[in-house]
Amino acid sequence: MGERTRELSILIIGDIIIFNLALWLTLLVRYFEWPTIERLAQHVPPFLIITTIWLAIFFILGLYDKHTNLLKKLMVSRILTAQIINVVVAGVTFFIIPFGITPKTNLVIYLVISIALLTLWRLQIVPLLSPKQRHKAILIADGPEAIELVDEINNNDRYNYYFVRIIDAEILRTTSDFKQKIITLMEREKIELIVADPRGEEIQSFLPTLFDLSFLHFAFTFLDFNRLYEDTFDRVPVGMLRYEWFITNISQSKSVIYDGVKRGIDVVGALVLLIPTVFLFPFIALAVRLEGGGPLFYHTTRVGQYNRPITIYKFRTKNGTDIGQAALKSTLVDTRVGTLLRKLRLDELPQLINVLRGDLSFIGPRPEMPALAEVYAREVPYYNTRHFLKPGLSGWAQINNFDVPRGGIDVERTIKKLSYDLYYLERRSLILDVHIALKTIATILMRTGT
Repeated sequence: MGERTRELSILIIGDIIIFNLALWLTLLVRYFEWPTIERLAQHVPPFLIITTIWLAIFFILGLYDKHTNLLKKLMVSRILTAQIINVVVAGVTFFIIPFGITPKTNLVIYLVISIALLTLWRLQIVPLLSPKQRHKAILIADGPEAIELVDEINNNDRYNYYFVRIIDAEILRTTSDFKQKIITLMEREKIELIVADPRGEEIQSFLPTLFDLSFLHFAFTFLDFNRLYEDTFDRVPVGMLRYEWFITNISQSKSVIYDGVKRGIDVVGALVLLIPTVFLFPFIALAVRLEGGGPLFYHTTRVGQYNRPITIYKFRTKNGTDIGQAALKSTLVDTRVGTLLRKLRLDELPQLINVLRGDLSFIGPRPEMPALAEVYAREVPYYNTRHFLKPGLSGWAQINNFDVPRGGIDVERTIKKLSYDLYYLERRSLILDVHIALKTIATILMRTGT
């Protein structure tokens, strides 16, 4: 069982046990007697529905994401948000849909007990289940991504290994008798894993030595740095890429079935969502008019698939323009109605027309302004690769990278955003698209992402 599978299984099974234990304790507290088979049979079916809904909410809000250091910092707020939503969902489910369970006091008791148990389980018990033995590893790679990987793994007990040494190109180039020294290091530290980036010039020259060591001297596991980085952070290390990566991972079509089904979902989904849009239209138009008038819609040019310009449509939320060189500076000012529309993502409803036309998909990299794209194409390596795909209303970067550029030029943040776009380019599938769609709901609920 892989590390990720083990972690996910523990979390899901543990949550299910917690919810069932909470129900058992609820009945014990409420009736002051050992729960009978008949009473359990009466309560289990409706509470099973609640449990299923809660598990789905946990997934949407990221409580089943990999427990990286970043997620651990956000865990308390995520649990609190999830439980607030769960309380509302449970109340609506039990008080509107007749389950035949009376009194509703049982639900209140259940909510209190389950929240207490869940908080104890996630914050106190889960960390104790981390691997007790951590194997020693060596990292042979250059660049800030290598430091980032070491910081994540060495400071997080969810991994069953840690790095005792980073060997970069400078060390390989300047250290004499390096082969004997690394043999001594591996013997002394009992190294069991070597992670290496095979694309660097100096590192490539050292690969024959690694080959000899792995088959003639030691029994250790050898991992590719790029693959491990992607599996750890769910994004591609842009600074480590070479053109071979694009030859390997870019294809004209992922598959005929995938492309056809995705386009079908886009068309059907856009038609379905246009129905409530028609009903919202007069209210949005009235709100814009009452604030001071001006055009209801706004259209702008964005970079579409294969670098072709496309015109997209939105409800107007700002005063100003982002046409041409004006896009290079953040000068647009939100209107009061526009601020609300943007928070609720209602401003993007007219883009359903773009989805029907085939300019946009529901899922894909967000389309960029031409003036900004022109700058990033010069400043960011491989930036134009993101335009290989049809842009989307939401994407992998939007649900994972909350520190995205927000107006004007920002090369550093754009590189990180690109790393997520390239990950989606490499691993896009219907399952990943569904994952992004569900997580987009979370970004709307928590008013994050862009």
